[in-house]
Amino acid sequence: MTSPRHLLYFLALGLFWGISPSLYRHWGILGVPVSHVIAATGFGVGVVLALICHVRGIDWIGGRRLQLFGLGCALLMVVPFGLGLVFARHVPATELALIISTAPIVNYLVALVSGRENAAPRRLAAIMLGFISTALLVITRDGMVSGQASWWLIAAFSLPLLYAAYNWFAAIWWPPRVHALAAGVSESFWAGMLALPFLLILAPPWSPEQLPASAYWTVLLAGAMWTLERIAFFTLIQEKGAVFTVQAVYLSTPAAVIIALSVYGGADVWLFVALAILMGALYLNNTGKSVA
Repeated sequence: MTSPRHLLYFLALGLFWGISPSLYRHWGILGVPVSHVIAATGFGVGVVLALICHVRGIDWIGGRRLQLFGLGCALLMVVPFGLGLVFARHVPATELALIISTAPIVNYLVALVSGRENAAPRRLAAIMLGFISTALLVITRDGMVSGQASWWLIAAFSLPLLYAAYNWFAAIWWPPRVHALAAGVSESFWAGMLALPFLLILAPPWSPEQLPASAYWTVLLAGAMWTLERIAFFTLIQEKGAVFTVQAVYLSTPAAVIIALSVYGGADVWLFVALAILMGALYLNNTGKSVA
């Protein structure tokens, strides 16, 4: 039975996932360096989660295996995160939101190819619908018919695959008897550490091009938001399972498009057609069952 607490976490998760593409676009418009976003949110989320672990008596330091796992997760998370921040500067937030939302379908496809999942007709149909949705999104963009393709848009389709690699690593190499929040602390701190050299070399705080502090308030807001997102995500994964948790994408996908449209505009009929097809694909993917 789903309690009001679980429902609140579920709604918050969908909203947090939905607002992220618009935040990416916002930072791109302001010119906030990618390394600053990753370092600030990585260290910020890590500190807050560590404090929560300390209060709850959870060992968040762990041993060598936890730290190696956190480093691996950070590497596989920072790459698509950083690329997403870059792509958001060249791809409309609405389209980026739809592309990222295909991640659950790509996750299943990777699991199917690697033998971790069996074929299920409904989920195979979801893959086909997901392909149709993304193909429709690409060919209906400005310049595609004339052959002047947006290579930024095409490159953005690497994000679901990269996130699938991250999910695959986390599922396969999760250390035994490690609390999810402790894993979140390790991953977050390592993400900040990985971004730090790029920050100091490419965009040092003492640079004359440094933005004023007022430009960073949304980065601090995102850090707080993503801390709550991690707590909601880990809680739902542990108490309700992955199948329930991943269905937050039903909220995040339309929320991402609506939020992006309300802030940046740029709607056309094909965008909504692609969204409708993708929602159908996500429904089939998340309700299908593997069969031998």
